[in-house]
Amino acid sequence: MKTEKRPNTDLLQSVLHNAEIGMCAIDYIFPEVESENFQATINVQKSRLKSIVTKAHNLAEKHKIDLKPNSCLKKGKMWIGVKMSSFWDDDTQHLAEMMILGHFMGTINMIKSLADCKKASEDILAVARELKDIEEKCVNELVAYLERTKK
Repeated sequence: MKTEKRPNTDLLQSVLHNAEIGMCAIDYIFPEVESENFQATINVQKSRLKSIVTKAHNLAEKHKIDLKPNSCLKKGKMWIGVKMSSFWDDDTQHLAEMMILGHFMGTINMIKSLADCKKASEDILAVARELKDIEEKCVNELVAYLERTKK
């Protein structure tokens, strides 16, 4: 377990990082999606993540925290990974699987961040828990697309 030196900053940075990466992934996958239902599902998920980003920025302002955006290198690596993976297999089932893995990683990151930053302010803890719940909900919504018959 990490030492809690800056629990508010560390937790809010983790929230911002996870929500922005999720939105980025959706932006990268969206052009590959042919299913209108799947497009609608991931658009709703992006809206939820965008709401978290807004809350994170508002809390950063309230607590006078300087949040750092995700690096271009990290985003570039993800873009390359998405494009390479979808180049070989761009059916809805595969794209849903990629999204599920990403949201599941986001869930794991938030669980760990919450455990590492227990002394953060309650409002920051609340937005981190909300993001964890959103990530879990996104996974559950996408499971249906793993079935070949779902369009």
